[in-house]
Amino acid sequence: MANNYVTITLDTTAPANPSVLIDGGSQYATDTLVDLTIGTDDVNTTEYQMKIWGSVDTTFDVNVQGTEEASSWITYTTGKQIRISEVEEQKTISIKIRDEVFNESAIVSDTIIYDATKPQVTVNAPDKPKISKITGRNVSNFSFTADVPFEEYLVKVVNSAGATNDLGTQILTTNGSVNTGGTGTFDTSTAPIQVTINGTDLEVANGGSGDNIVIKVFVRDVAGNWSA
Repeated sequence: MANNYVTITLDTTAPANPSVLIDGGSQYATDTLVDLTIGTDDVNTTEYQMKIWGSVDTTFDVNVQGTEEASSWITYTTGKQIRISEVEEQKTISIKIRDEVFNESAIVSDTIIYDATKPQVTVNAPDKPKISKITGRNVSNFSFTADVPFEEYLVKVVNSAGATNDLGTQILTTNGSVNTGGTGTFDTSTAPIQVTINGTDLEVANGGSGDNIVIKVFVRDVAGNWSA
């Protein structure tokens, strides 16, 4: 017997509680490539789509543009990599989600500050450019400043002045060296950090004595950039 009726579901409920985080909710980005974490309370997201727009490099993904109108609907996913624009400033990324019958969620956004500028360190000349391990001539002092506030610093023996922060050996304070590393909130515009290098600690870090040992200071700013 043929049916003389049909059933149709009317769904007018938009995706619930959309969300987006840039790089996990970080305050700063030091790279233009960032990861979005996207979500909704809806359990079944089959055939869902999303739209992303904001402070982006519009050449990276043709579907992700500067405005909602210029961006395209793409398949919904909980993770998406995008490239933010290169100007160092606060960035805003917005999204909305729609279900399989095109009910659209509210628009949600997240912000992040793009800062890729490496801090600059200035090291003043040591009071003694040559020391030994003998008391009375075993200590050299110098100070350093940075052009921005920073949260960590390291004083290391390195192979060359061009070495990066992940190279070399930190000078320890076992034998009396002072301020060869630290974490906290530092602003050397008001007071330089005074460093003391003990000859025995220098020998350990360098693996022996030597001429013209390169000692380099590295600082990490609030955005996470290490000095060159």
